[in-house]
Amino acid sequence: MHGGWHGARVRRRLGLSACAAALAALTGVLRFWWADAATEGVLVSAIGTLVSVAALVADVLRGDAEPVPRSAEEDRRRAADALAEAVREQWAAEARLRRLQDPEPIEVDWAPADRRLADHPENVRRGGRLPAPRAWRVEDLAAWFAGLPGRRLVVLGGPGSGKSVLAMRFVLARLAARRPGGPVPVLFPLAGWDPLRTGLRDWLADRLAADYRPLGTVLDGSRTLARSLLDTGLVLPVLDGFDELARPAYGEAVRRINAELDDDLPLLLTSRRAAWSAAVTDADVLTAAEVVELLPLDLAQASAHLERTARPLRTADGVSGTAWTPVLAELARRPRSAPARVLTTPLMVALARAVYGDTSRDPSELLDQERFASVGAIEEHLLGAFVPAAFADADPPAAADAERRLTLLARALHQRDTGRLAWWELEALLPRTLRVFGPGLLSMAVLSALLLPVTVTRAVHQLAGVEDVLSLVATLVGQTLGFAFGVARLLPDGTGDPEGGPAGGPDRRFLLRQGLTVVAVTGALWAAFAYADDLRFGFRFGSVTDGWLPDLLGGTLFSLLFTLFFGTAGLSRRPVPLGLPWSGAGERATARLCGAVLLLGGAGTAGTVLLGRTGDPWTVLVGVTAAGAGTALLVSAGRRAGRESALPARPGRLVRRFAAGMARGTAVTLLTGVAACTVAGLAATGVTLLKSGAGPGLAGRHIDGWRFTDHDGVRTAALARPLRGTLLLPGSGARPIAYPWGVEPPDCTIPLVPRRRCVPFHARETVFESRGGEVTVRLAAAAARPGAEPAGPRSGGKVTVAYAADLRSVLPPEARDWLAQGPAARFMARCLPPFVAAGVLVGLVGGCVCGIYRALSVPSDTMRATGPGSSLRTDRTATFTRGGVVALLVAGVCVPVTLLPGDWGGLVHVGTQLWLPLGTTAVALSAWGRLAVARVWLAVTGRLPWRLMAFLEDAHRRGVLRRSGAYFEFRHLRLQAHLARDGLPAAGPGAASADVPPRPREAPGEPARERGDRPFG
Repeated sequence: MHGGWHGARVRRRLGLSACAAALAALTGVLRFWWADAATEGVLVSAIGTLVSVAALVADVLRGDAEPVPRSAEEDRRRAADALAEAVREQWAAEARLRRLQDPEPIEVDWAPADRRLADHPENVRRGGRLPAPRAWRVEDLAAWFAGLPGRRLVVLGGPGSGKSVLAMRFVLARLAARRPGGPVPVLFPLAGWDPLRTGLRDWLADRLAADYRPLGTVLDGSRTLARSLLDTGLVLPVLDGFDELARPAYGEAVRRINAELDDDLPLLLTSRRAAWSAAVTDADVLTAAEVVELLPLDLAQASAHLERTARPLRTADGVSGTAWTPVLAELARRPRSAPARVLTTPLMVALARAVYGDTSRDPSELLDQERFASVGAIEEHLLGAFVPAAFADADPPAAADAERRLTLLARALHQRDTGRLAWWELEALLPRTLRVFGPGLLSMAVLSALLLPVTVTRAVHQLAGVEDVLSLVATLVGQTLGFAFGVARLLPDGTGDPEGGPAGGPDRRFLLRQGLTVVAVTGALWAAFAYADDLRFGFRFGSVTDGWLPDLLGGTLFSLLFTLFFGTAGLSRRPVPLGLPWSGAGERATARLCGAVLLLGGAGTAGTVLLGRTGDPWTVLVGVTAAGAGTALLVSAGRRAGRESALPARPGRLVRRFAAGMARGTAVTLLTGVAACTVAGLAATGVTLLKSGAGPGLAGRHIDGWRFTDHDGVRTAALARPLRGTLLLPGSGARPIAYPWGVEPPDCTIPLVPRRRCVPFHARETVFESRGGEVTVRLAAAAARPGAEPAGPRSGGKVTVAYAADLRSVLPPEARDWLAQGPAARFMARCLPPFVAAGVLVGLVGGCVCGIYRALSVPSDTMRATGPGSSLRTDRTATFTRGGVVALLVAGVCVPVTLLPGDWGGLVHVGTQLWLPLGTTAVALSAWGRLAVARVWLAVTGRLPWRLMAFLEDAHRRGVLRRSGAYFEFRHLRLQAHLARDGLPAAGPGAASADVPPRPREAPGEPARERGDRPFG
């Protein structure tokens, strides 16, 4: 702990004092500078935002003492204990789901396997003695394993013999005997490992970090916490399903296991006998490993379990057995019959229990030799009857729907060669077109919902700044197209670095490719815009255009910028669940404080307008956004599922992450924005100059009430008759903007600039004046309506010099070319600065987005998540929190831009068009947003229910699905294969051929790109 200026208490007081002084100064400036009543709500929101930022800064200053440093060994042991807790919770829940305790697991025996499949006895003994097993039962296997000198064991068994259940019970037994700081048994399905390409140790570390995301934290250099636990022997690998590897990889897999595992690292591996025999033939045995084999059940064991778990039949004289009693008696007389042989595997016994023991169905049908002449026929019958039996208590239509929906999911998983169902990948069940256009549609839907309070007090077309419905439709179509292109080309495939989440950002090659794409597309869009519109009278973002095509191009450009920002931040086109980094009580308290301030300030702001104290709709919108962000912060601070790591965070982490993300994001987006806008400006001015003609000589002529003169190089076009319209007074040194009657100014409903007025005018004379091609308009005696304030602050309301572009529509077409003639250099000097300024604004806004995502985005903590539903709720809360904070922070950047002196091409309009849509874009591009689009489509088409997660949880409760962290899986791979092959037809994308073989399972958390980017459905 440092003293003096370095003390935490002194730094906290200095920081809070600075924040308080800044808050007081801002309040005074706004109070005396902004005099109109419409800004009262904005002032409240600005103060609330500043207080929230001050509270966030307090995160770096909190605490009276520096944290006590811990050794790396202690950190590893704490992480191992946290991992053990998560693994115990995961597999204990799975054991309850499989009803292993109801009343007890099926008794399966084991025995030593063929000695040719094991290592030499002296290598297994390692100078010691092999312990004699107390009993050849599965429940004693864990204790016997602990006594093996090498603590390495291979368990063989046939299909459905209970190998996976044995692995799960082994993990739970070892966890029960584990002491704090000891090795943690972790179950790894081997199907996702490719030994020909990836080493075992690297794969184990990657799977640990994927399944238990806090272990992906980078400790030193490139080594993760997961790799550190493996290297120090704190993980006991339980490798399940060796036979699910590709056949050519068997030998290489054994060689890698022998070469890469340390001498003293314990290991348990399960496999089918044939697969392990082939591996030993191709390569070698597993060094120092004993090999045992699970024995088939005898009929007595199966009969005892089925009798104990079936409902007793009661007569008037008392209990007289179960429905299984006569069937089992008949099977005892025919032990070689097909039903008797089926009941030698634990899987089929469990299915028979579910189909007959848990329902009123009569098992005597299994004795029908014509219907069930073979073992395969009975197995398929039990697999097919399992799902209806699981939903037996539901009404028949609901049970049929459940089977149809599960069939759809099974076929979708089959097509992706996986056995793991992730809710954030369900978007792939959509048609490709909807997958591309879905984010844009959702963003506009959320934006429309936010604009609902505004539409109560102002017409929609006034807010949109368009002249008619056609322009509005063109703008929306353009935004949808821009989103689609941005999602496809400007978002990375990856999920970001483990430590920083997606905000860690993509690699340099992607950023370079992204920047070049943005430059090329922006230049092409502005070239087309210049061709469709007329920029010679000046350029303003959001000004009135000459048709629907410029509106289409403008909408495309804005939505393209949104995806650029989030692509730079690292938000993937295949997003994964994310959480919020509230790792300690101090961070959660800070989030609660920020949330409370934003909620109260935003609600008060919106309330003042809705209660009629002011009439400004955008103030309502600012208040609603602040209140929404505050509510999300409050909710997120109360959740523990989104914590980043099992290790406590250092003070000030959020501020440092925000600063790092903002610096990186600003640098990238500033370079991209300035380059793209400069190229766009050059393209627009070039096209404008190329299409400009010399125009006819109009000096001295009169056309349709216009009189044209040319004197000393100054060209004028004067209209003698009165002209009515609307005058917008931006303030801050910018020229007023005049609109002809019937055209709604796009900015008159955005009160974010001091002294802004939007008033009607009645000009007695209108004069366009051109000097060297720069055109202005003078409105002579431009008086407002009686009772309204003067329209022209310059010259006392007698003559107003206004911006000419938005009045160009009143000129005769031939007059435009004649007035706009001038040197090309002067035209470029007028047009380029607004483009460059827009590029700078793009950089600042992009930096804010990247900073927020760097600070508030971490991989969802599946170690603490209780299931897929918890992961979904965490991602949803984090999504709305980041979206609200992004919108508020970008608004804080854009408001000062509106105070810049001069015109600068209408950057006021750019700022107001950026801040709110960026918040909705954050929602649309998240994993939860993608799922929302998928849920709507799948529910509307009837393929899956609207309450999708409730349906999956119900299937899990009934034992059809099982949970593995944030994933769902079918209870057994054979059940998934049966549904995919012989289930009900599944229409639409995702339907597979009826003749499909079983596919191997994948590794936990394997990203889609490692599976060849095949679609989900």
